[in-house]
Amino acid sequence: MGAWGTSLYANDAASDIRGDYLDGLRRGKSNEELTRELAAQYSDPRDPEEDALFWFALADTQWNYGRLLPEVLERALHYLPLESSRERWAEEGEKKLAAWEITLEKLEKKLATPQPPEKRVSAYKFYHCEWNLGDVFAYQLLGEESREHGLHGKFIAFRKVSGTLEWPGNTIPVVKVYDWVGDDVPNLAFLMTQRYLPMAFAPVAHAYRPRLAVDFRISLSISSRRMIPKEGFVYVGNLPGSDLTEWTEPSCIRDGAFLKRKGPNQLEDRFLNQYLEWNAPDVPAVAVKRRLEAEERYSS
Repeated sequence: MGAWGTSLYANDAASDIRGDYLDGLRRGKSNEELTRELAAQYSDPRDPEEDALFWFALADTQWNYGRLLPEVLERALHYLPLESSRERWAEEGEKKLAAWEITLEKLEKKLATPQPPEKRVSAYKFYHCEWNLGDVFAYQLLGEESREHGLHGKFIAFRKVSGTLEWPGNTIPVVKVYDWVGDDVPNLAFLMTQRYLPMAFAPVAHAYRPRLAVDFRISLSISSRRMIPKEGFVYVGNLPGSDLTEWTEPSCIRDGAFLKRKGPNQLEDRFLNQYLEWNAPDVPAVAVKRRLEAEERYSS
């Protein structure tokens, strides 16, 4: 158990239990079903210390949401007076043990009081990308980094080649970005003559990792239509091709970026980093070779 404090949720296990419980409620699972699933995943009477923490966290979380089950309360009360629930902190010294005792005392008092009315938990609203396979979009560079490199206001373009899943259940596009920057929105005939830009690693990484593969794909994190830019975002048309696949497992996508224009890890920033690196005059020869090999593989 990774811990950073003596409060109930200042450790990985309790935090995960609380998070998984809320996640299950938001997916529409019943309290009883969710309790069984979490117990099967986390409860282990053979490890009294970890088992106690599971029942403490679940009882506290269920109480907070007005859903405390009698059997969960019973298990938590069973462990509260036992030394096994204190072993970890006893090893850390008297000061931390005393602080953990205060945490348990607060929990005991809390569980002895009536729980609040059941709180409403909003269900997830999953986003499903409506773009078709082969759809091509132009995206205008409007960020500060593009200004620093003299590319502000210019356009890039990308094409949807697949779809994938993103937590908590959104279906998002997987795209290939063209190795191109221009003053105007491009047409399809022009883009058919352009290469794709490797999006997973910088060229120098290939000089040190012999088995590193070039990947032109990147997933675009979109959780609602509001994240799709209204300014400088243009539908160009549709380009069919043999590289289109309906679905790609998330584990097969090496990298992702946000399509929205604010916040970290934006598509614009990812593109600029890769574009400048791969079009620099000193790209390692091994990176050039692997890119050509990947292009041949995708085109065959």
